[in-house]
Amino acid sequence: MDTFSSIENILKELKSKGYSVDSLDKDELIKLFSKGSIVNSGKYGSDMKNLIKYHNEKYKNDLQNRLDNEEILECWGEAPGTIMVNENKEFLIPGIINKNIFVGLQPSRGCNEDIEKSYHDKTMPPHYQYQAFYKWIKEEFKADAIVHVGTHGTLEFLKGKECGISGDCYSDILLEDIPHIYLYYCCNPSEATIAKRRSYANLVGYQPPVFVQSDLYGEYSKLKTLIDNYRQGLLINPTASRELLKNILLKAKNLNLPQDIEEIENELYKMKLSLIPKGLHTYGNKFTKTEALEYVKGVISYKISGVTSLESLVAEAMDKDINKLKGSKDYKTLDNIEKISEEILTYYLNNNELKKCEFINKNNKNKYIKTLKFTREIYDKSKDNYEINGLLKTLSGKYNEAKLSGDIYRNPNILPTGFNLYQFDPLKVPTENAYYRGDKICKNTIEAYRNENNRYPLSTAVILWGIETAKTQGETFCQILSYLGVKISEESNVWEPKFDIIPIKELGHPRIDVTINICGFFRDMFPNLIDNLTDIFNRIYDLDENDEENYFKANAKKIYKKLIKEGYCEKDAFDFSISRIFGPREGEYGTGITDLIDNKNWNSEREIGSLFLNNLQYVYNRNFRGREVRGLYEENLNTVDLISQIRSSNDYEIIDLDHYYEFFGGLSKSVELIKGSKVKMYIVDTTKSDLTVEKIDKSIARGVRTRLLNPKWINAMLNHKYHGGQSIYKRFKNIMGLAATTNSVDQFIYKEMYKTYVEDEKIRSELIKNNSYAYMDILEEFIEYYERGYFKAEDKEVHKIKKIYLEVEEGIEEEL
Repeated sequence: MDTFSSIENILKELKSKGYSVDSLDKDELIKLFSKGSIVNSGKYGSDMKNLIKYHNEKYKNDLQNRLDNEEILECWGEAPGTIMVNENKEFLIPGIINKNIFVGLQPSRGCNEDIEKSYHDKTMPPHYQYQAFYKWIKEEFKADAIVHVGTHGTLEFLKGKECGISGDCYSDILLEDIPHIYLYYCCNPSEATIAKRRSYANLVGYQPPVFVQSDLYGEYSKLKTLIDNYRQGLLINPTASRELLKNILLKAKNLNLPQDIEEIENELYKMKLSLIPKGLHTYGNKFTKTEALEYVKGVISYKISGVTSLESLVAEAMDKDINKLKGSKDYKTLDNIEKISEEILTYYLNNNELKKCEFINKNNKNKYIKTLKFTREIYDKSKDNYEINGLLKTLSGKYNEAKLSGDIYRNPNILPTGFNLYQFDPLKVPTENAYYRGDKICKNTIEAYRNENNRYPLSTAVILWGIETAKTQGETFCQILSYLGVKISEESNVWEPKFDIIPIKELGHPRIDVTINICGFFRDMFPNLIDNLTDIFNRIYDLDENDEENYFKANAKKIYKKLIKEGYCEKDAFDFSISRIFGPREGEYGTGITDLIDNKNWNSEREIGSLFLNNLQYVYNRNFRGREVRGLYEENLNTVDLISQIRSSNDYEIIDLDHYYEFFGGLSKSVELIKGSKVKMYIVDTTKSDLTVEKIDKSIARGVRTRLLNPKWINAMLNHKYHGGQSIYKRFKNIMGLAATTNSVDQFIYKEMYKTYVEDEKIRSELIKNNSYAYMDILEEFIEYYERGYFKAEDKEVHKIKKIYLEVEEGIEEEL
């Protein structure tokens, strides 16, 4: 979300509806909240003179009567503490009062001010100024409602119960009885549910920006033309084509692409069709006609129940099968089909009738009409937007209708947005379609591993997220079932889920052991699946199979013997030996790794692996939640041969989201720490109908090529002043996290990013104009890459980075 533009929209609409408030445009807001020194942390070196002052005496008196007083004293010292406090011991409140509306920045959690506490102590209470901020809103400003703008804040992650919070939970203490309205991303049902449960949030959903095809650019586009010429030339002049092939392979080598022409074509095809966000979303803005068209093009690339894609219909009219075409990698035909499909779709949406062409006839006409009517429906829906209306209704105390949240491409009914979000029934997970895809994911990862190692993996480790489970209805969960040789029973229903064990002779592979790494969201949202897996583990162990057939049982027997030697009773030893689900302890959500990377407070990669092991070692089962059993997690990881994670949403490439390096990367580094060597790391892309498994370095490289290096993506981001530069910088920080945890960021990536963001004067100038602070952060990341040994920069490159940094810093000081 473009927050400043969104607040501009919101204030304008509130004023038009009679609220006492002055309009503020984006530039005024940026001036106030950056150059005006209204910041939420002393990290930024501001003199804080423009912040609201709040005397601490009344705050201190109230605090003394609270049960948590001693705990806060122990963690943060005497009130008012040292965070966001001036020399007069007054709290500094970051924000402005605009008549009847306060626009402020949620306080930091103290990670910039006290690095050690932030990632080692996950139970710490919020610091004094954090609590004073909400107390000031209630008692001094006397707010009738609080609106949190954007996904996600920190209030709902404060210490307290996971569900059914009490008066001793911090979100309850801070909000008390003030109505809480939360503008939340519609594609994030898991974290939205946490906001409801832990902060009484009345959610008003907002949509993503439109996603467009990445397309090819620069040298990649030239390479594609060379390959097209080569394919045509083979029929006319094979001798000349051989020379052209040499040029293709040379250019591919310079672009760090494979040296096989089919693999090159495959990578260019994936790059071209990758969906990338066209900038950021502004709250209340709807899709234009062009954007709505781009959206429906993306939707119909999915296999949606009951609807045949246009590409399938066109292929069928050519007497071809679209799935076989993709398997054969006939990219010329695939490109032609895509072009024809787009022409048919665009004509229908503009004219509301079928285009006359050779691929539509009386035999297939009705099929086209069914598909095109479906696209017309979602096209029209996508041009509506009720976000402002939903906010105004909620502020007026009126009922805002509830609506399903989730991925707008997998489920087009999510649009239009502006409604109170809810998640689908967790008892409906997994679905039959999720099992079909999860089984395919399992087989594809096993095949990828066998192709490299000529054997089956003894054990796998997977990341199981709540948000991914909600979006896919359980693809990773079903991947786990398939490793173990389990399927959904035909007798299964939401009230009584049943699973069948596939006989080993039918399975086609041994029962692969699996270590499951969950996040806090999964724990809170899908306790039913934890119970289901517990029952399945018991059944798999009880099978009359030998160690070569049942890797799970073989490993469990070894762990059992070790636990008995360590003094555990037989029951506990057995329960722990068949436990495979590990996550953060009860009430916690993260791994601590993002704080570690953000604050640059680490010296060796071992620290990252150790932190992950320490924070994700808690065992979950039907019988216990978050039990600490020292050494059990390590025992399971010690047998892991491959690690995999699903990329289930177009919203995020691997480089776009810090949770990828936090969980997938943290797990990878932990296994390496335990085993003393790296294991295979695969990303499974399930954003299309066809599922692809690839090594982590390829996923990172494609994310960089289609986004960070892509002029189309860069220019779209730079259209959003301040937040565009901020969004670009986030990817640089994530590259650092991926480098440190996976060691799979190739050297060419650093070199190409350097060329794009340092050498390219136009992009450099635009970024400084957009957000000079973010550009300085980008330059700092380059230096960190270099100093930690990831970026093999030349002396002249390092010198140029430092020189530009000083110039930008000087420019900021002059402007201030």
